[in-house]
Amino acid sequence: MYQVSEHFSELELMCQCGRHTCLDHIIDIKLVDLLERIRAAVGKPVHVTSCYRCPEHNYEVGGVPNSYHTQGLACDIWVQDMSVDELAQVAEECGADGIGKYYYQDFVHVDVRGYAARWDDL
Repeated sequence: MYQVSEHFSELELMCQCGRHTCLDHIIDIKLVDLLERIRAAVGKPVHVTSCYRCPEHNYEVGGVPNSYHTQGLACDIWVQDMSVDELAQVAEECGADGIGKYYYQDFVHVDVRGYAARWDDL
């Protein structure tokens, strides 16, 4: 495995399904750049709970068909000692296109879909 950028490794961003056949994972450089901007803005590690997902894994975790995760355009993240709202605000300031706030699971979905979208799980 290798470093995709200064603060993120291929292992963090690849599908976590565990299948040995799930090796095709393409992460859009715009997403990596967004993650690095968020990391710089918060000044501490950004933890990835889910980034690229193969279609099978996406289905298993209840992801929507054609999820941006399956296209390498989305990541679910959290930062120690930051609320979902605080992290979502930073993501907004850093230029995320899609921002989903998941209060019950304590993470923020960010993506680079090409247009603005906002939602939450309330």
